Amino acid sequence: MRIQNLCTRGFLITFVVALLFMEHKKAIAVDGISNSKVIVPSVDTVPPGHLEVEPSFGLVTGKDSVLSFSASNRVTFGVLKNLEVGVNIGYLDFEDSDQVDGETGFGDIGAGVKFRFLEDYGKIPFSLAYQGGITFPTGNDSGWVFEVLGLVLTADFTEAFSMDADFVVAFIETEDVGFVADVGFGYFIFPWFQPVFEAHYSLEKPYDEKGISAFGLTLGFTSPVNRVLTLIFGVSRDVYTRNAEKETSLLTAFTFFLSVL
Repeated sequence: MRIQNLCTRGFLITFVVALLFMEHKKAIAVDGISNSKVIVPSVDTVPPGHLEVEPSFGLVTGKDSVLSFSASNRVTFGVLKNLEVGVNIGYLDFEDSDQVDGETGFGDIGAGVKFRFLEDYGKIPFSLAYQGGITFPTGNDSGWVFEVLGLVLTADFTEAFSMDADFVVAFIETEDVGFVADVGFGYFIFPWFQPVFEAHYSLEKPYDEKGISAFGLTLGFTSPVNRVLTLIFGVSRDVYTRNAEKETSLLTAFTFFLSVL
């Protein structure tokens, strides 16, 4: 217990410093829904009559002195045993680079839904859920995004070792089509510490020679401090990009689990 308290105290110090320059953010994937690893969602939903509140902050760096800082807050509500709805509000978005000189504004607002329709099926229990959402263009240089087709798969190999995977097909206001796929593996070394490894792929304008694609990796952990608070931390790096610059992101989240009914 003393080791856990010392580690938790160290995590808190790290996170307080990290708040200055980190964010828990996804590309065109569904916003507003709960997650399991660092970025990848699971089929688990917030229980009925409960809320998850997740403030997040961040810094993304890239070529040409690109520096973007943003802050947002996710609120997800459990409607049924297998259904949740939520919203993620980006209330600050700052970008500075060799091409853009210190532009500040609001971030986007994204709303999402997750519905688990298959649970603990097969010899290695796996579950499936639908995910979908919409992004409202309240940020700088953004447009409407409709994430109409999404699926989440969770497989529990043991009580400690699990895998989550998901994909989303999105239609973007500029008549673009986007696709995002993620897979993540986590292992609870202790009940309060789960190292996480994730891989991410995104594609936009698949029919166009100027189509944008990226493949990246994330290393991090989740730490359930107690029944109310879970800490999430990760570092993401683009390994391959096409028609886009490689970026590095520091990711964090404070997930608060609250009873409202």
